[in-house]
Amino acid sequence: MAFPFEEGREESDSEDGRLDGLGDVDASTELVLQARRAFDSDWRYWLDGRLITSDDGNLVIFGAGRRFGDQTDGTGSELGLVLVYPDSDYANRDIGIDSKQAANSGLDETDLDGGFRSIGLNYTFRYFVSEKWQVFGEALYERFSSDVRDSPIARSDYEAEVGVGAIYVF
Repeated sequence: MAFPFEEGREESDSEDGRLDGLGDVDASTELVLQARRAFDSDWRYWLDGRLITSDDGNLVIFGAGRRFGDQTDGTGSELGLVLVYPDSDYANRDIGIDSKQAANSGLDETDLDGGFRSIGLNYTFRYFVSEKWQVFGEALYERFSSDVRDSPIARSDYEAEVGVGAIYVF
């Protein structure tokens, strides 16, 4: 379980004016629930599912991956293939354009349905710094579906991100 913070979006986030007239998207806190099932006793190959929920909608991520190295303590690195499915509220939060936003911005109204959003690759590295604390790094490349790419405010057909964090092991 995790409680990440989604920073939102401001019209001024776009230097080329692509977001002008769309208004700001408020920041929010999300709840993430995750379950993982191994195919073997050493967790070399696994399936993964995440549910991300907030006041802005829901997102489901399915993954399959491989862990590298000889560690069996949750550390080391792994590579996963992910499929991402938002509901319509979550999909429209950042990429959709409602009728009011369309009138203010001059952009076409864009109403995304829920369903397949993207396919991606996720690389994660974890390391124990003490008995109870892990640090981790993560890199993600996500290729968007045509519905997302066709939105007038989409900057590209992919997203890439890097993150770092800490995990307390109970």
